[in-house]
Amino acid sequence: MSTSSNSISIFSYIRISIRHIVLSSLILILSCEEAEYELDNPYDPANMDLDPPALFFHPPEINATMNDTISVELYGLELGPAAAAQLRIRYEYEALEVDYVEAGPFFAGDNDPIEIVDEPSDGTLDIFIYYLPDMNSDQNEGGTWSIATVHFITKQIRGSALEWVQDSTRLRDENNLPVNIKDFGDGWVNVE
Repeated sequence: MSTSSNSISIFSYIRISIRHIVLSSLILILSCEEAEYELDNPYDPANMDLDPPALFFHPPEINATMNDTISVELYGLELGPAAAAQLRIRYEYEALEVDYVEAGPFFAGDNDPIEIVDEPSDGTLDIFIYYLPDMNSDQNEGGTWSIATVHFITKQIRGSALEWVQDSTRLRDENNLPVNIKDFGDGWVNVE
């Protein structure tokens, strides 16, 4: 008699367990939906209407107040391999003052890149950056990276365009051949 009642209780337990598993699985399946994300970040290069390979300012628009220190990255989008760059930018020197410039990771290898910054004059800044060859390579691999960061101090309440001087901005590969740049994205600093 006890054997019969144990087998009934085991079967009842299995039947109840199966019902719970099926019910839990059904709830889990019905409650899961694929996430839908809006990929509309205006600072994403894919949303900037640039035709790569390109150079652009990141972020493309900055709001600041008087005497703020702001940072703007000079970015490359899908650039080819390069060993050197001359970057010339124009800005409103009445509104912005160059504080300092630092090399970004684009030209970093086993050695830190060499950067030379000409003294800014009349709102034009020339930056020369060189990849230092190492045992593995004479140039970087290219891609989408920050080439340099310019730190400005805001001086006046007014706006300032950040523009590439296209005929004086160039990248070179290890054989001193030009690296193609199809597009340039300008920027804006609004000082309030």
